[in-house]
Amino acid sequence: MTSVSITEYETRLYWQGERGAVLTSDQAPPVPMGLPLNPSEGASHGAWAPEALLVGAVEGRALLAFLEGAREAGVRVLFYQSTAMARLVSSPQQAACFTDLIVRPHVAVGSPLEAELARQLFAALPTRCFPSSMLQITPRIEAVVEVWAAPRPLNGDGAHRTASVSPEAGLSAPAPGG
Repeated sequence: MTSVSITEYETRLYWQGERGAVLTSDQAPPVPMGLPLNPSEGASHGAWAPEALLVGAVEGRALLAFLEGAREAGVRVLFYQSTAMARLVSSPQQAACFTDLIVRPHVAVGSPLEAELARQLFAALPTRCFPSSMLQITPRIEAVVEVWAAPRPLNGDGAHRTASVSPEAGLSAPAPGG
């Protein structure tokens, strides 16, 4: 009989206006995200681009998969540090895609035998971990779209004018706090 483990991950993303957002999870602190209007400007100050988070997720998954394999093989890891790089290619004719995704770990172990075992673990890693095993999935988008009555410009007496549609018609939802 085959044993299967299922783990669910859930995040929430809160738009902060313009091109910024905050990514949250019950298991981790919030992460500010952003994307500049002009890609040549680099990421917004203090915010992560979603693509950089994906590269970081791949780098982190490579670390965890290596450490798991090292533990199983009896390899004592004394030091681990890595960098990761991905190349995103986009054009008006097709969706953006990563053409390269490279993780460069720098590892120290206690013996030549452990070094050889570590090299074998790294050689097997691309087929065992993210992204080769996980990113071959097309995201399913389950959108909820609402229409909220937005304030109209002030009329002459300082009051906002709003248009409303009956909620019974199923065409709108009240704005938060309203």
